[in-house]
This record gives sequence, C-alpha cells and structure tokens, in this order.
Amino acid sequence: MNVLSNSTSGSSASARSTLSVDNPRLFVAAVVLSVVPLWFGRYLPMVDLPGHAAVIAALQEILRGNLTFTTAFEAHWTSPYMLGYALLYAASSVLSPMLAAKVVVSSAVAATSLMSAILLRAAGADERWKWLAIPASYSYAFYWGFVSFIVAVPIALLLLVLTIRFDEAATLKRSMLIALTTIVLFYSHIIAMGFACLISLSYLAAKNHGTLRQLVLRSLPYATPIPLIVIWFASDQMGAADAPIRFGSWISRLTLLLVQPAGFERLSLLAIPITASILVLPPLAGSRLTRSPARWLPVGLCLTIFLAAPSYAYLTGFLYERMGVFLVPLYLLLWDPPPERRENLAWLAMPLVLVWLFANVSRFASFARETQDFDVILKAVPPHKRVGALILNPNTPLFGTPVYLHFTSWYQATQRGIVDFNFAEFRSVLHYRQADSPRITEQLSWYPQLFDWKSHGGKSYDYFVVKGDINVDLAPRLFREHMDSIELVAHSRWWWLYRNKSN
Repeated sequence: MNVLSNSTSGSSASARSTLSVDNPRLFVAAVVLSVVPLWFGRYLPMVDLPGHAAVIAALQEILRGNLTFTTAFEAHWTSPYMLGYALLYAASSVLSPMLAAKVVVSSAVAATSLMSAILLRAAGADERWKWLAIPASYSYAFYWGFVSFIVAVPIALLLLVLTIRFDEAATLKRSMLIALTTIVLFYSHIIAMGFACLISLSYLAAKNHGTLRQLVLRSLPYATPIPLIVIWFASDQMGAADAPIRFGSWISRLTLLLVQPAGFERLSLLAIPITASILVLPPLAGSRLTRSPARWLPVGLCLTIFLAAPSYAYLTGFLYERMGVFLVPLYLLLWDPPPERRENLAWLAMPLVLVWLFANVSRFASFARETQDFDVILKAVPPHKRVGALILNPNTPLFGTPVYLHFTSWYQATQRGIVDFNFAEFRSVLHYRQADSPRITEQLSWYPQLFDWKSHGGKSYDYFVVKGDINVDLAPRLFREHMDSIELVAHSRWWWLYRNKSN
C-alpha cells in the first residue's frame, strides 16, 4: 500500500514538474506555438511587409540585369537597414516571397521571446516570468510590418545580455563582441541600435557609478558605430533635420501602453486583462522587486522614451511606438525570485499565453480566408506589368492597422512587375532614378481619392488595383473623365482590377 502511495505521489510530482513554468522544453514549445498563427494562409497582416518584399524582388532583378528595373531603380547597399533585407533576400532565393517573409518574421518573433528568457537568466531575475514576454513579441512594429526593426529587436536584447556579462568580467573578448554587436545593430536598424546602447550604458552607469574612469573605459565598445553614423547622416539624411516633429495624442500613447504588452494592435476586451496579468502576476506569486538600480534604469528609460519621445521626427514615423516591444522584457527584469515559490499562482502564466494564442489563431485564420479575394485579382494581372494601387479602404475588421495599404506590392514581389506606391520613394535600400517623374506617391497612397490621370502618370500604368467598399464600383470617382481609357478585368468582393486600354 505504501509502495502504491509513493508511486502515485511520485507520478503526481513528475507531472507537476513537467507542466511547471520552470520546464525549459515546455517554454520552447510555447514559443514555437506562438508563431503558428503566422502560417495560416499565404499573407501576413503586416502593413509594410508587401512593400519590403517588393524591394527584395527589385534588388534581385537589378542584380540579374533586368532593364525594366535597372532603368527605374538603383540600389544603395550601405543602408543601415540591410540585415532585415539581407535575410529576406537570402530566404527569397530558395523560397517564394510569401514563405520567405514568414520564415524571417517567425524567426525574429520567436527569437525575441527566447532572448527575453536569456536576459532574465543573465540578470538573475525570476525566470518564471519569461512566459509573460511571449505575447509582447507581437509588437506594434510587427503589425506595421517594420521588418528591419523586428529583426533588430532580439539583437538589441542580446546587447543588454552581453552588457550584463561584460560588467561581471570586462575581458577584451567580451568588449570586442559588444563592439561587433553594435555594428550589426547599426546595419539592422539605427533606432534599435541607439535604444539598445542607451539602456546598456544605463546598466553600466548604475553598476559603476562610483568609478568614472572605469565607466568610461567600459563604455568605449558602444562608441564603435559612431563613424558609420556620421557617414550615413552626412550622405543620406539631407533635409531630415528640417522635417517636422509630431508627438501624437496622449490618448493614443496611453492606449498603446495598455495593449502593446498584450501583443495586440488595438484596444480589446482581451488586451487589458492580459496586460493587467503581466503586471500583477509576479508580485502575486511572491516575486520581490529588485534593489539593484542597474535593473531599474533600463525599464525607467524605456518608459520615459515611450511617454516623452515624438511619434515622428527626422523623416521617420512611429518612433516611440516601436519601443513598446521592450517594455515587458525590461519590466520583468525588476523581479527577483521569491524565497519560497508559489507555483499555484505562477502556472497561470501558461494558460494566459494559451488564451492569447487562441485569439490570434482565430484572427489570422480569418484573415487567410479574407485574402482569397485578393488572389483572384493577383492571378488576373499578367507578369511584368506596371500597376497603380489605389486603396481607398485599406482596413479590415480583423485588425486595427491599415493592413491593405501596400498589399498590391505582392504583385511586384511575385510577378516581377512594378507597383506604385513603391518603397523606392523612401530612399533607403532602393531609390527611384527619376525621383520627380509623375506617379502614385506615398501621399496618394494615403489619399487615393486625389488621383489625377495627368499629374500622377495614369497613362504609364498597364493596370490599376482598387480596393474600396464591397460591390461598389469606385472607378468613376477615381478616373472621372478618363473612364473611357480603362476597362474592368476582374472583381472580387472589395477588390477591383482595371486595365489601361491604351497600353
């Protein structure tokens, strides 16, 4: 009887251990499951992603000597956003553009969660709460499709991990590794590099506040990218300093502060409980706030930037919004393990992640069905054509971002034609050779109702893709006196395809 009792007790203990938040294999499995929603359907609901995929297609055609692309564009291979593009380029060499995008994005999102766990371990924080960092990997930058920034996020967290280890033992090897990481970050995304260096230096300052000489010496590796920054600003940022600065509304800022930790892009009945759980679970489960200033400063700086930085400056949008992805990992740094663990509360982190996952599965699966209408249009356009995108309604009821704003760019990525609006206008990796030629511009992509056949080069386009309201033909509103120049080729729900009869 005692043997049976002991056996039963041992089995129960084993089951509890297997399902514990401390089980590393279970955590890795959860991270893998967290990116499953990204694999529903062909397309991801990420605003800028189609534009980035179109840039990759253009770069590939330029290297192949395609005159259509070499005449229209020129490549700038020294841009500080090259790592994300390089990964997309490499993946697109062996996979379809859609699959390549999913591989790169899934890897970056998963790496963010895994690097958050490594950060907690390196800092000696309560590792149980690594689970709470999983939803936040679906950041504001993710939903907007800022691929270069998404790729840079886990590298930024890596720099802080290396900083913690460097502070423990300041060896030449670790110093060189930090210097190399800052250069990699520069070529990933300069904003992520600046933020990662700032919070890393704040950690060092708190650890070495009494020895100025030691602090200066340990800060030197972080200055490695300065020559690259100077060269880049001198060559590519002409006029950026004169650009307007916009801070955005406080309501938007506070709303994002509520929803970003939960991994959603808009306020919902699920977002607030998840964010609240992330805040209160550590203290409820017995974790203690650290007394180390070095672990308080990074999250304090991150929160300050999120609340005080502009939304638009130096010709770059969504500045403070991007920082939301760092809020949860840095907040979790504040918590030390309790003297006695309360597993009955800590395990709640696991069903919290599952609830979030199921919500995303539902949304992403619905989006996969919704985009089948776009496939009807895409298949009706022959390859290698010039396409004008006029997206009067870029929204979907499934997500809070204008998902379809650049969706037509998937045609350039897959059929190797040219689509306007085109990210070459941003002058980062790809530039227009004739910057002032008539075409559909970024401003027109936001306000397509202002389209003018003559001013925007209507005769140069072979096809026009229009997205408006369901079963409402908006061609007369857009093309007006030039209706005789076009004909309807295909229509599916809120998508319309017109051909320029003169080409």
